Amino acid sequence: MKWKIMIIEDDFLLAEQMQALLCGQYEVRCVKRFDHVVADVQAYEPHLVLLDINLPGHDGFYWCEKLRILSNVPILFISARSTMQDTLRAIRLGGDDYVVKPFCPELLEAKIEAMLRRNEQYQEQKTIDLGYGLVYLENGQVLLHENAKVDLTPAERRLFSVLVHRKGCLVLRTELMLDLWETDQFIEDGTLSTLVSRLRQKLKQACGNGVILTAKGKGYYIE
Repeated sequence: MKWKIMIIEDDFLLAEQMQALLCGQYEVRCVKRFDHVVADVQAYEPHLVLLDINLPGHDGFYWCEKLRILSNVPILFISARSTMQDTLRAIRLGGDDYVVKPFCPELLEAKIEAMLRRNEQYQEQKTIDLGYGLVYLENGQVLLHENAKVDLTPAERRLFSVLVHRKGCLVLRTELMLDLWETDQFIEDGTLSTLVSRLRQKLKQACGNGVILTAKGKGYYIE
């Protein structure tokens, strides 16, 4: 199976040129509309995203930030904007590398190859066996039960990711609220309880065990 690359670039001539450059080695798709970028990425499930900054509607920074909520897919920014400020912002928002237009095709190919190789190694190293037939793929925050994907909402994925990363340790309710909603003050106490309860129910339906344990009045943990 070929690696899949998605190109998010509104210069359609350049996008087609990049596609032609890469299609011999990879499966490549170009985004044609720029109002449902996240949905398009989720549907295609690429192994790498090439992302321009200057896009119609929302810019590449916006889409990078949105993608990072749902996925750890490698993102390579490709932009004519060459200031250090733009580069730093791209990396801080979750981009993995940055190429300035016009670029050398060989450089683009080398960066793509290196990023995919590192991502493959990362995926191999970040598979966590949780028991009960559950396996957590840290890259992409994917939970599998006997190789079948357990369907989780973005909030459930984020919550489960935090608990898995702290496996064996108690995670306080305030920590979870800060991580999920960036506040511990304006979210009703029952909101977190409801989210945990819903996630437990999905886990129980998948494997027969709720997995997440409660320290009453304190927080939650996974053994």
